[in-house]
Amino acid sequence: MPYLFINAHHVARWRGNCLVRFGDPDTADDLRSALAGMDGTYNRAESGVRCDLGHALLAAGDPEAAQPHIHRAQQLATMTGSRRQRRRIDELSKAVNRALGR
Repeated sequence: MPYLFINAHHVARWRGNCLVRFGDPDTADDLRSALAGMDGTYNRAESGVRCDLGHALLAAGDPEAAQPHIHRAQQLATMTGSRRQRRRIDELSKAVNRALGR
């Protein structure tokens, strides 16, 4: 039988991923919760959470706080070889740089 394990951190990650796409800056708390619950074994998922968190922080008007999450997401996406994730991170990084006037 298939085995599926979902805990509060998984739900927070998926919820945050959905809400950030609507521009909801309040989703940063969900994403922080998801990040806190990660055990470091799912680099691709962590990269996605950090990218979403960077997006939420940018939407909340805090591009400086978004930078370290975007940088770490970039490192993880490079490790996993995810081109889709790297494209997403590159676009977000450009948006943060514009917000910072760079």
